[in-house]
Amino acid sequence: MKKFILTLAITLVAVLTVNAKKVTGYTTDNAINTPLALVVNAVDFRPDGTRVYGTLIGQPHTSNRIDEATLQVGNAVNAATDIDGVDFKRYFQWEDEGIIDVEIDFPALKKQPAQFIIKLTCPRGVSEVKVKKK
Repeated sequence: MKKFILTLAITLVAVLTVNAKKVTGYTTDNAINTPLALVVNAVDFRPDGTRVYGTLIGQPHTSNRIDEATLQVGNAVNAATDIDGVDFKRYFQWEDEGIIDVEIDFPALKKQPAQFIIKLTCPRGVSEVKVKKK
């Protein structure tokens, strides 16, 4: 019985990930003098949500905080549902390199956009990142 349940769980995970499409090849344009910068490495378009893989860049040996993140496609604005690498509304410390890898989850998008905007709200202001497909 345990083997059957394990096999069923593995099959379910495999089926759910088949519909995911991880897309690379995005360019990011960060505004100058923003509280922090985000470089988007890839976007995973899934039926149950959109995951943005990226790298935060900041000044080493300082602290910062992300209170919220939004993804804007045209006039539609989607609030982030989760973030990994740091926590929403909790200060984090930049280490020696000044980079932190993050994964930000948003609601599912109806189609893959050629461009979109990610806004990160911090105590020092809002960082706006324009993301375009190469």
